[in-house]
Amino acid sequence: MNLPNRITTARLGLAVVLFVVLDSVCRSHESGFWWYAAFVLYLVTVLTDGLDGYLARSRGQVTAFGRIVDPLADKIVICGVLVLACTLPQTEKLVPPWIVLVVLGREFLVSGLRGFLEGRGTGFPARWEGKAKLMIQAWYCGSAIFYPGHHWDWCELVARFFLWATLLITVWSAVAYVRSAAKLIGSNADL
Repeated sequence: MNLPNRITTARLGLAVVLFVVLDSVCRSHESGFWWYAAFVLYLVTVLTDGLDGYLARSRGQVTAFGRIVDPLADKIVICGVLVLACTLPQTEKLVPPWIVLVVLGREFLVSGLRGFLEGRGTGFPARWEGKAKLMIQAWYCGSAIFYPGHHWDWCELVARFFLWATLLITVWSAVAYVRSAAKLIGSNADL
């Protein structure tokens, strides 16, 4: 296994540790050290996303494993944090369940379209809207995890801003992917 794939695999492991810290430790602490630890762990998990892709491309080590597992790791981190954050007393006011359902619904929809098209030999690559969606969602998750460490009003405002930005970019990117899939299906009668 090459270095980029090891980093991707490590991100999955870090995500599990993050989920355990959030659910088992942060749940019982209103603020303080454990929330800072969770935030730092989240940052490491998210920031290594760009590192594995950069290394894979720059070293000519792009693999089928990396192309599949890297975006899967992104989805696990974002969706896992959102699911937990909507159940934690310290963050539930910043992460309502409906936003979690919107994000999960979009991920299932786009993954389903990708699986359908690629299963029939039609490429369905990532779009810039999907990359923008990931960035906004990452900021949203980070702000939700950062808030309990401080309970500063401006942190709450930032999280609420990214809540609505996440809604807009998630829906917008879903529409862009559906349109792209419809064009591919319409231009290829064999699908």
